Amino acid sequence: MASRRTVYIEAPQGRLSHSMDLRRKLVDKRAGPVRENAERVKDLPLQDVDYRKMLGKRNWLCDEEQPSQPTAQKGKRPKADNGNLTEREHHSMFPQPQRGQQQMVTETGPQLSPWLNMIICDLHLYTIVEEKGFLDLMRSLGHETTPSAADVYSDMVQMFDQTKEKVRRALEATQSITLACDFWTSKDVQFLTVTCHLINKSWKQESFVLETTLIPAKSSSDSNINQLYKIARRWGIEKKVQVVVTNANNLDTAVQKVGWKHLSCFAKTLDKVARQITKHAPVGKVLKRCCDVAHFFCFNAEAGKKLREAQIKLGLPRQSLITAKGNAWLSTLSMLERISEQHAALKEALIETDKLRLVLNEDDRNVMHDIIKALCLFKEVTEAMKRDQHCSASNIIPCLDKLKSKLKEQKENDVAQLLAKHLCSDEFKPADWLTMSTALDPRYKHFVLSNPVIAKSFKEKFLAEMYVIAKAENLPVTEASLHKSNFGKLENYIKMASLPREGNPLSFWRYNYKKLASFAPEYLNIVTTAVPLDRAFDVQKSQLMSSRRSVLLPELLDMMLFLNGNCSTKVGRD
Repeated sequence: MASRRTVYIEAPQGRLSHSMDLRRKLVDKRAGPVRENAERVKDLPLQDVDYRKMLGKRNWLCDEEQPSQPTAQKGKRPKADNGNLTEREHHSMFPQPQRGQQQMVTETGPQLSPWLNMIICDLHLYTIVEEKGFLDLMRSLGHETTPSAADVYSDMVQMFDQTKEKVRRALEATQSITLACDFWTSKDVQFLTVTCHLINKSWKQESFVLETTLIPAKSSSDSNINQLYKIARRWGIEKKVQVVVTNANNLDTAVQKVGWKHLSCFAKTLDKVARQITKHAPVGKVLKRCCDVAHFFCFNAEAGKKLREAQIKLGLPRQSLITAKGNAWLSTLSMLERISEQHAALKEALIETDKLRLVLNEDDRNVMHDIIKALCLFKEVTEAMKRDQHCSASNIIPCLDKLKSKLKEQKENDVAQLLAKHLCSDEFKPADWLTMSTALDPRYKHFVLSNPVIAKSFKEKFLAEMYVIAKAENLPVTEASLHKSNFGKLENYIKMASLPREGNPLSFWRYNYKKLASFAPEYLNIVTTAVPLDRAFDVQKSQLMSSRRSVLLPELLDMMLFLNGNCSTKVGRD
């Protein structure tokens, strides 16, 4: 007796259309009524054929005869070979669909099985369920019957569709949205992942990954923003977008042409500040030498062996060096800290490999220590941002003020003084709406409202916006009456004591100054970085995400990142 198992093989280019047709038939067969409407097939993450053509990938689904595995009788669960797991334990660890139900789908939305949860959260290829290691793991847990790759793919499509509908409903219920645009590269191909941020009716902050799309080679800033606008229009939010946060360069003008405000990713801003120190000749020379040392030991097997021998001899931690990623301050700091820690072992290994020109002298080490002390202040500030449970753009002005103050305190550190001077330049003068965001955060308002000029401007702008909204809603009010009824409330807000840093600004506006609170979501909804904070300021997490994205099939990239990003929002999992 034989069963049929779905496998992947490499097919010639001429079979592409047949492959796509087979895959769509497979989804129609597995998903049932979810795919009966032919129009919905177009929404599958299979439409990006350009990815496949560009990368030369041709995957074709076919059937291969395989020896059958012993299966349980219909309606009964398979029993473990070792007999250790009870029927109840099987049910709790490996939930099975009941008769008449689609697997992992309930009336409230799709449900995650253990293997689907693993695939989505860790961005594995869904074909992992047919690989030997996974099958051995399942058998060791006493589960002989495992899902096929086709079943898992079908479940992913169902979850993608149902989660998409829930996200649409959430977007329809809000009036102000911030878009975060992560431009990233994999195998010399550039992509854009768009995430939206909003504050819902319950005054809770929510985030949803919307789409991941290919960026054509040599595209202009205008074409990139036009592509972003098309994504916003597909989701019906183009008129709700207030601010766009990006980690790409030279997008200010293009974003403003669309009618949105633009904020550069705070992580990129700090990189830009730190880049200034490379223009200082002694600093640039030391950084280049440290980069050469890191590359030499990371990409030379013999040198790496000599370094490990020196570490053992000197009793130092057996750790590899870290290479800096471009001009990113965080990876530069990690590289310098490791070189400083391993200096004695590095010196001995360099002497043995006859690379004396790479040995750091005393002056070089002094400059390196100055750089480390200055960049550690960047890390201190960003770590505080990561701990903030309600981090928004209102944090940027306080963080920059704190950073400037601490840099100036290192009076003997030329590198710190150079960075402080650059931060005080007009280039980093905050925009008016960024000042407004800080003013509307009851934790940080004193950073801006303690200045009488800014406080006066804040009141005028606030009352003017209230009047514009009142006129748009045809309310019977005059500018003078609106000023009279709300001016006192604004004064009280400005004079009140600030909330502690651990306070919740959204809860504050939900229960206080309700007539003034209508503006708060628009300004407190602006995020600081184009990617989640824990990735923006963590080298290891950032590299892990990059490596996992790079192995995904291009035609699955949009769906996988959508599901991965929206798992934490509980969408479709209530």
